[in-house]
Amino acid sequence: MNVPNKASETDDSVVVHDEKTGIVEDEFLQVNDLVTVRKDAAKKAAKGVLAELEVMIREKRWEDAITLFHPIEEKVPETIGSGWDGSIRRKIAFALGQINRFDDAIRELDACIQADPENFFLHNSLAYTAYNSLYAAKNKEIFLSGKNRHERIDLAHRHFAAAQALRPDGVTNFYRQGMLYRQIERKTSQALPLFFKAISNWESLSSEDREARHQERKNYIKALYQGASAVLENGRPQKALDLLKQCLAEDNGTDHISMTFKYFALGKVHFSMCRFGEARDALLFSLKCSSSGPVDFIRELLARTYLALDNPAKGLQEIEKLPERIRRPYVRWTESDLRISLEDFAGARAVLLNAVERDNRSRHKTLVRLARLEYLLGGYDKVIEHGKSACDFFTEKWGQVYAEGLYWQILGAYRSGAPDNARTLMSQLETEHPDYPGLDKLKSRLT
Repeated sequence: MNVPNKASETDDSVVVHDEKTGIVEDEFLQVNDLVTVRKDAAKKAAKGVLAELEVMIREKRWEDAITLFHPIEEKVPETIGSGWDGSIRRKIAFALGQINRFDDAIRELDACIQADPENFFLHNSLAYTAYNSLYAAKNKEIFLSGKNRHERIDLAHRHFAAAQALRPDGVTNFYRQGMLYRQIERKTSQALPLFFKAISNWESLSSEDREARHQERKNYIKALYQGASAVLENGRPQKALDLLKQCLAEDNGTDHISMTFKYFALGKVHFSMCRFGEARDALLFSLKCSSSGPVDFIRELLARTYLALDNPAKGLQEIEKLPERIRRPYVRWTESDLRISLEDFAGARAVLLNAVERDNRSRHKTLVRLARLEYLLGGYDKVIEHGKSACDFFTEKWGQVYAEGLYWQILGAYRSGAPDNARTLMSQLETEHPDYPGLDKLKSRLT
C-alpha cells in the first residue's frame, strides 16, 4: 500500500515528503534533478536549434527558420521544458516579424511571457514586435483597422513599460517608445521625455558599461537626432541646435544617421532661427551628401531659403531641378511663392491649380492660397469660389467648418459688393470660430 506524500509550507516554499522512500523534495531539488539524462538531451537539442536559428537569422533566411522550427510543439518538441525553449520561441518570433507575420509572432512571445513574466528580453521582444507592426501598417505593408491599431499601440506601450521597469537604465526601449509616440501617434510632447531619458541613461553609463552595451549607442545617437527634431516642433530652436550639434559630434565617423538627414535637420534649425546663410550652406552640403533617394524636401527648403535671402530666381532653379510629377503640394506652394515674388502671377496660379487637381489631403490649403492670390489680383468671384471649395472639401474630409475658407468667402463677398452675403457668412464664422484673427476688423467694415 502506497503512503501518500505529505506537503508542508515553509515560508513561501512547498516541501513534499514521500514517507515511503524518505525523499524530501522542494523548489530547489527534486529526484528528477539527480537523473538528468532526459533534461541533458533536451538542453543539447535546444542549443543545437538555437545555433541553427542564429545562423539563419544572420543570413536573413526567415522562411527557412519558420519552416524548420515553427511551431516548436510539432517541429522540435524535444526542446520543450529544456529551459531554452523561450529563447527559441523569441528567435522564431523575430523571424515571423521579419516577414510581417506579426500576429503569429505576438502569440509566440505572449506564451513565453505567461511562463516567465519577469524576463526583460521577452517584454523587449514583444514591445519591438508590436512597434514594428505599427510601422508596417504605416507603410501600408499590412492593414490594421482602427480598433486593432489602438490595441496594438496599447500592447506596445504596456511591454515597453515592463521592459523599462526591468531595466530602468536602458536606452533602446525609451528611444523606441518615444518613436511610437512621435511617429505613430503624433504626440511629440509625450515623446520628448522618453528621448531625453534615453540620452541621459547612456550618458550616465560608465565606460565599461558602454563597452558592454555598445549596441545601444546607435539608439542614443538617434535619440539625440529625434530629440532635436521634436524640440524644434515645440518651438525651441536653440535647444534643437544644441542637440543636433551633439548628434553630429557623437555620430562622427559612424553615420548611424546619414549625413544627408543630419545636415538637412541642421538647415531646418538654422532656417527657423532666421540664419538663412547658415541654412543655405547646411542644405547645400546635405544635397552634396545625397547619393540616392528622394531630395525633394531638401530642394524645397533650399528654395525657401533663397526666397528668404531675396533671391527667388535661384530658389526657382532649385524647384525646377525636380521633375514636375514628383512635386508634392508643399513643393508647389513654395514654387507659387517664388513665382509671385518674381511677379509671375499667371504662373503661380497655374502651379496652384495643378496642385489642387493632384492633392486629396491638403487641397483646402491650396485653395486658400488660390483665394488669396485672386484677391490680390482683384478676382473676387474667384475668391468666393475657391473659399467655398476649400470649406466643402474640409467638411467632407473631416466633418468640421474650415475657418480660413469662410474668411476668404466673406472678404470676396465684401469686395464684390455683396454685404448681406458677407454678413451671413461672418455670423457663421463668429459662431464657429469667435477668436479667428482678423474677425474684429472684418466686423467693423460690415456693421
